[in-house]
Amino acid sequence: MQKTDPRSAVSDAPASVPADSTTEPTTGVTALDPAELRRALAGMATSVTLVTTNVAGTAYGFTANSFTSVSVSPPLVAVFLAETAESYPAFARTDHVAINILAADQGDVARHFATKGIDKFSAVTLHDGYDRVPVVTDAQASIVGRVHERWTVGDHLMIIVHVDDVIRSERSPLVYQNRDFRKLV
Repeated sequence: MQKTDPRSAVSDAPASVPADSTTEPTTGVTALDPAELRRALAGMATSVTLVTTNVAGTAYGFTANSFTSVSVSPPLVAVFLAETAESYPAFARTDHVAINILAADQGDVARHFATKGIDKFSAVTLHDGYDRVPVVTDAQASIVGRVHERWTVGDHLMIIVHVDDVIRSERSPLVYQNRDFRKLV
């Protein structure tokens, strides 16, 4: 894991390690099949979030199920964004974000935000009173905060957010498992 500030032009990347016999597995274990890992992880139920920000007056957002709590004191959460995401440049430099945890009936909103090349915000209504970041109404909960740290982890950007505000409802959450949206029963 490498701590980076994507806004910096200087890379903190470690020097490459030359391939030699000491870097090859010697246990006879076969290489990991990435598709098998994806299938295994797909079986895990997760929440579904819309992560939003505003950069220079333009709203950006993406759907994420890679979201987790980090700490209550200080209040920190983390979300992960693929380096191939079209909103990556905005989230690599923004200072404030909202993580909107979707409610059970918001699967269409999640799909809309996961679609490239469209106006993502045409599918949602936003809370009045939040000028820095778009906060989605009718979410199960919304967590608003400022970027605390960023780390490059594999092919993702981990954004650690210091929580400044929480909006919570009694709505049931949307759940994603085995590549489908589900409701808790």
